[in-house]
Amino acid sequence: MKKMFSKAVVATLVAGLFAVSSVQAATVYKKDGFTYKIKGDLQIQLRQDPGVDQDMDVEYDDLEIKNSVSYDLDDNMTAFGQLDFGFKDAADDDGQDNPELEEAYIGFGFDKFSVLVGKTDSAADEFGIQGAYEHPLDEDAFDYTGYTDGDDLIKAEADFGAVTVVVAHEIEAESEKSDGNGEFTDIFVGTEFSGIELGLAYQTAEVSDVEFDTYGVSIGYSADMFSVAADYSEVDSDDDADDMTEWNLFASVKVADTTTLGAGYAVQDFDLSDEEIKGWYANVTYKFPSQKNVKVFAEIADTDEDDSDMGYLVGAQIKF
Repeated sequence: MKKMFSKAVVATLVAGLFAVSSVQAATVYKKDGFTYKIKGDLQIQLRQDPGVDQDMDVEYDDLEIKNSVSYDLDDNMTAFGQLDFGFKDAADDDGQDNPELEEAYIGFGFDKFSVLVGKTDSAADEFGIQGAYEHPLDEDAFDYTGYTDGDDLIKAEADFGAVTVVVAHEIEAESEKSDGNGEFTDIFVGTEFSGIELGLAYQTAEVSDVEFDTYGVSIGYSADMFSVAADYSEVDSDDDADDMTEWNLFASVKVADTTTLGAGYAVQDFDLSDEEIKGWYANVTYKFPSQKNVKVFAEIADTDEDDSDMGYLVGAQIKF
């Protein structure tokens, strides 16, 4: 599964960003204070989504190659950059033959603080629990509004020991080089102690003259054999049609060193229509004991929407 709890404690409390990649990344070249790393995520699913008249097909989620570079400027300062490409749209043969640029940024890190500028995920993207491979509903209120990344983004991260803070601002950037896709500012605060993860997030956004305020809180607990997590989020806007609240529950149990069972339940409540949609999912994951970055998985999911048919998927993932 992606990360089971809040996507918090980002890249091992920001330190992963200063290293310019996670522990899974392969170092291609390192000399004279320069480091180049590459990281990949290859996942293919045979999937039928829950809903009305859905068909089974082969889905690609994800097909990513991440390129990271860094320079040691002195004992405490680092310059870093990242260039990520995604290939899933090209693999789906939807008319796009070329890879898609997913991230492109340059930044500087000093001790436990960093700032970057470019195209990447916002602070709000760090929020939420992720127990599902394919969530039957929106993952949370931030995912529902869709303002979880930007291409004119300024982002800062800081590690205060027990607490991580991420702040981001998407510039309106309406100019001859950009049509402008709205403006937002968000903050995420996460902490981890004694197996407990806590996350708080807030975002204010203005898109097409509509203002949004989105809030969220999450909590998770992990022990040797089991894990539980929950989150709650809501969006309030000038347009009541966009107002919504959502909460998620997830639990997993490790039935063997290689195998984990998980199940989740979610509810979305739309203010204007007073409509409530409920969804659930259950999955199983097997990681090969000799190579933890290779796994296979299966999942079923459904919602209580009228005439919705159960969805299912089976897939495999290789990371490096």
